[in-house]
Amino acid sequence: MGEFRRQAKNLVSKLESQKLFTERLMPDIEKGEVFFAIRDGYCSFYYKGCSLFKYDGKSFSTHYKYAFVPARKKTDSDYIDESSLGEMRIVTCFYQGYQDIKKQAKLYAKEEATGVSTLYKNAPRRENIQDRYFLVDIEIAFDATNDIDDKKNDRIDILLYDNIKRELLFCEAKHFSNKELWSKSGKKPSVVQQIIKYNRQIEINEKMIISEYTEMFKEYNSLMRTDLKAPKEIQKSCGLYVFGYDGQQQKKLNQLLIDDGSLDGYKYRFIGNPQKGTIKSLFEELAKSD
Repeated sequence: MGEFRRQAKNLVSKLESQKLFTERLMPDIEKGEVFFAIRDGYCSFYYKGCSLFKYDGKSFSTHYKYAFVPARKKTDSDYIDESSLGEMRIVTCFYQGYQDIKKQAKLYAKEEATGVSTLYKNAPRRENIQDRYFLVDIEIAFDATNDIDDKKNDRIDILLYDNIKRELLFCEAKHFSNKELWSKSGKKPSVVQQIIKYNRQIEINEKMIISEYTEMFKEYNSLMRTDLKAPKEIQKSCGLYVFGYDGQQQKKLNQLLIDDGSLDGYKYRFIGNPQKGTIKSLFEELAKSD
């Protein structure tokens, strides 16, 4: 199994000399619109669940589909005819085309990732430096243990942090429409198998996870002027966060996931509208003792 890494030494400090970061990305990070994530030797910037930019210490990169921006005529229509194809253009400067790239990324945003992005405002930053609970990472990938399926990676959606107890808490996020929540009566949904896998990852990687986030927090604090304490422990169970449903759909949710015992022994938090939830209620609900 490959090592889990969350360090980008000397790379993070280089961001301070990049105008794209200081004048475009940083203001959006401070507003809670963009999430800054430190990886293994590079950084990622997420918007609406999309990886808007990556930075490797030398240059920024973005997916080509975000950089192809159509020139707009003065029309209300989103459609063009063949004669207008020549008007299609690409962004030639990330700094100048920043807002256009964001608009393009938003077109590709998926419901589930967009729901998770409502937590970006809880990332550590100068404005909320005195808060207790934070979103400290997303899309956390581990080499698969291969003891349940043949996927190469186990990717957990969310990592929360209690800066007082100095405790990390992993969480899998699902929109109501995600088919992994549903199964036939008498059979557990596949999300349960996911949680089992993720609990195994937490168990076997606990020391490494704490060590890597200890180093990551140092770099993050230096750049963002925050005060994350070094983590001391991890919640042993990965939580489940389900959102994006109305009152009628909640009845189905309760019937298929709770009433039949599918989630017995697992920690979960259900909320119809993720905009109305708080990171405090999410963390405290998922951190309850079994």
